[in-house]
Amino acid sequence: MILRIGLDFDNTIANYDQAFPEVARILGYETNELNATLNTTLNTRLNKRELKTKLLKQPDGDTAWQKVQGLVYGKFIDLASLYPGVYEFVLRALASSNEIFIVSHKTELGHFDESRTSLRQAATTWLTNQKLVGDSDSKIKLQNIYYAETRDEKIDRIIELKLDVFIDDLDEVLSDKSFPKNTRKILFGSSTTTSQEISAMQSWREVGDELFGEIDASVILAGAKYICPELNCSSAQRVEGRGNSKIFRVETSQGSIALKVYPDLAVDNRLRRNAEWQALKFLQQNKLRVPKPVQTDSELNWSLIEWIDGSPADAQNQAHLGQAASFLQRLNQASREITSGSVFGPATEACLNPSFVETQINNRLAALKSVEDSALREFVDNVVSPTLARTIEATRRSMVDEYDVILDQKFWTLSPSDFGLHNAIATPQGDLVFFDFEYFGWDDPVKLTADVCLHPGMSLDENAQHYWISEAKKLFADDPNFGIRLNALYPLYAIRWALIMLNEYRTDKIKNRLNAQSRMQSDIRGAQLKQLEKAKLMLKNADRTVL
Repeated sequence: MILRIGLDFDNTIANYDQAFPEVARILGYETNELNATLNTTLNTRLNKRELKTKLLKQPDGDTAWQKVQGLVYGKFIDLASLYPGVYEFVLRALASSNEIFIVSHKTELGHFDESRTSLRQAATTWLTNQKLVGDSDSKIKLQNIYYAETRDEKIDRIIELKLDVFIDDLDEVLSDKSFPKNTRKILFGSSTTTSQEISAMQSWREVGDELFGEIDASVILAGAKYICPELNCSSAQRVEGRGNSKIFRVETSQGSIALKVYPDLAVDNRLRRNAEWQALKFLQQNKLRVPKPVQTDSELNWSLIEWIDGSPADAQNQAHLGQAASFLQRLNQASREITSGSVFGPATEACLNPSFVETQINNRLAALKSVEDSALREFVDNVVSPTLARTIEATRRSMVDEYDVILDQKFWTLSPSDFGLHNAIATPQGDLVFFDFEYFGWDDPVKLTADVCLHPGMSLDENAQHYWISEAKKLFADDPNFGIRLNALYPLYAIRWALIMLNEYRTDKIKNRLNAQSRMQSDIRGAQLKQLEKAKLMLKNADRTVL
């Protein structure tokens, strides 16, 4: 079914969370209370409504708010950003021949704006600069943008356009008694509604999945053609992923490439695409065997990467383990040639301070304890928690003062953070090509060593683990405390991995799993119970000594 889809503009397409506090600063609203609010804004993305509440408490607060609002929507609209996933939503809609209209309640001029900037022209120019509006088939048409002086006029336009769906951040618009009954209502963002006629959704990918179903090959092909028109992409096919990203094989005039759709940034705000793209370029420059980066698109949050033909690497093959060790040796050498912190930040969930492992474990435990599941609760409360308590006590006793000290930067290494033969392909020539660098950055080589041994995708037996650890000891021999930290922290990393394996129980994590593994949809409960049994086995490593 072809849909006529309407989108609101302010706080639905355009995100002003950073713009409002910045304009408030520019205007000089700097009381102590507001300064505290603005500082919080930059760190936690305080929303427009919360900032409005704080501003209105100031002397002549209503005028102050109107001044900020008028400038944010006009002169300083370039401080706004697209909500994550907007461009992907538009691509998905237009790839299936749906029509998109923007209908916004926006006056011509902002209050108290001495520059007399046209709010409507500013919004249209911003949409064009954001590459959301234009003449191509993947953009919204300029003639499909409408502005209204009042809410009533906006609703009249929605009726006139005979829209099948309208998406707005304001419940009061969608619940207005004059809003057309035949138009489906979607409330976007963090607002809630009591109306059963309104669907509340927090991200654009969620809206897209609801209206169009899963991202399919036709959408991927349209996106690939947009990102790299010179490749003459001809077809796309889904490849079941094992991580959190969707993978498609795209055929082009120059051969196959992989297209990677990263997790929803509104659900998981880690910049996986950017981290992987920077890592691939760095690794290519240093001649390590990884797929070549072809092209990336920040608006879509997709990347095109070289497709590697071959077979999965074998964790039981010592030659393959040797190639993995050689890869890390060359990576460590490359790490030494750049300054720690330049280009790359810490790896995802880096543990440059040993106590960070404990913090990460406690955060994961807290998330799991909020899940209502008797089998999970029994394992967490009666097995994990007491194991953790005695392990932390033993680790602190072993490391003494070093437990709370950040590792000296000269011993840091760049880490793929999800490294192993589970993320490697053996080419027909027998060479390994390593992939998946979404979590790349600086870390303690002890964490990298332990993760390879413990990663459930590797399933290394004890002989293979001993081989790996002996190679790591040689590789990081310049670190005099490497062995002490590995012995002391290995049990904590085992506990951490046991909790990671229970991500299928967490609503904030399962969305990423489902994004990559569509078959899981049919049996989430079965996947949870399987992971629970694996976690029980993993926890046994907490009682092992590896050196």
